[in-house]
Amino acid sequence: MKEMTGKKAIMVLGPPGSGKGTQAKLIAEKLGFFHFITSTVGKEYIATHDDPETKKQMDNYKAGVLFDPPWLMKVIEEKTEEVFNGHGGIVYDGSPRTLPEAGFLYDLLSKNIGTGNISVIEVDVGDEELKKRLAKRLICSKSSSHVFIRSEKLNPGDPCPEGDGVLSERDLDKPELFDTRLAEYRNRTLPGLEFLKKTHSVITVNGEQSIEEVQNDILEALQR
Repeated sequence: MKEMTGKKAIMVLGPPGSGKGTQAKLIAEKLGFFHFITSTVGKEYIATHDDPETKKQMDNYKAGVLFDPPWLMKVIEEKTEEVFNGHGGIVYDGSPRTLPEAGFLYDLLSKNIGTGNISVIEVDVGDEELKKRLAKRLICSKSSSHVFIRSEKLNPGDPCPEGDGVLSERDLDKPELFDTRLAEYRNRTLPGLEFLKKTHSVITVNGEQSIEEVQNDILEALQR
C-alpha cells in the first residue's frame, strides 16, 4: 500500500459484549470515518470468493472461532487500502483480534500514515457484566451492525428501529458459546492488545458506564 497523508486510524478493542461495536460506530459517525467491522468485511469477502481457504473461514465464524490470521490480514490490507482511497480515516471495530494481526496492522498503518495518526482504545468490562449484556443483546435481521438491548419495548420479532428487518437474537450470543468466545478473546486477542500497550499508547475506558458516558470518555481522550 502506498504512503497516504492526512489519514487517521482508530482501533477500538474489548471483549465480546463490551460495547466496542457501538462505540466504534458512534466514533465513525462523529468523525466521518469508515466503520471497519472485521466480521462484516470478512463475510463480504467470503461471499465473493469461493477458494477452499476462504470457505473454511465461514465455518470458523459460525463456530465462534476467529478467522485464520494469515487469511484475515490479506483481507484487511486490501480493504484498508480501498477505504483510505476514499475516506479520511478508519475506525477498526474489534480489530486487531490476534497477536499476528496486531503486529501486521500496526506495521501497515505506521508505514503508511505514521504512528502519530494511530489511536488505540480499550473498552474494559468485567465477565459478569458481559454475560448479562450478551443475554439481552438483539440485532436487526438485515444488518447485524445494528445492536439493541432487550427491554419492555424491544423484543425478538419486533421491527428493527433502524428499519432493517426485525429484531432477533444473534447465534453467537447464545450462552453455550460465551465461554468459547471469551477464551478466544483471552487466548488470542489479549496478547495482541498487550503488544500494542508495549508498542503504542493505549486509552483504557470504563465500559460499564452508560453508552453516552463511555463515548464522552473516548472523545475526551482522543482530543488530548
